[in-house]
Amino acid sequence: MTIREFLTIESVADAGAVQAWLEKLPKPATVGRVKTPATLNDLSMGELMQLQGIRTGKDFIIIPCRVLLGMDERMVMNTDASELFGFAYWVAREVERINKLFASASVPPTPEEKKAGYDRLNFGLFGLVDYYALRMGITDHEAVERVPWVRVYKCMDMDARRMVVERRLRKILMDTNK
Repeated sequence: MTIREFLTIESVADAGAVQAWLEKLPKPATVGRVKTPATLNDLSMGELMQLQGIRTGKDFIIIPCRVLLGMDERMVMNTDASELFGFAYWVAREVERINKLFASASVPPTPEEKKAGYDRLNFGLFGLVDYYALRMGITDHEAVERVPWVRVYKCMDMDARRMVVERRLRKILMDTNK
């Protein structure tokens, strides 16, 4: 059954049962005749941001195939539904894993920093791109979108670890000077 056929009959099916079935589909080796990637570790920041921008059901099936497999909408609609949904759900799980990595590379603000308003300084994806651009001396944000997401994550992780150590050192110095 193609995606086009699935979308035609999906409205009369039991939504809960269909959802449970779709989530259990394995990641296929190919979608259509296009080989799927083994991981998303080679994505650029721009590609990752496109995948993070998925908001609708149509985006959920079209964007991963366009970004990762180079397929257009016509090709997607004529693709086997179980292959495509297996791939789309795998991509969603991988993007969630990557998002958790980025979240783990942030340091929660201290009570004093919260009082000053640091916890309200969340600028989303633009802020992430701008952070890396500033850190690396890049003046063109589009150049950052071509950087592998793993590199941006590693820089954030190193900076977060450094911040924790610097906070600890400041506290030790303050306690020593009392």
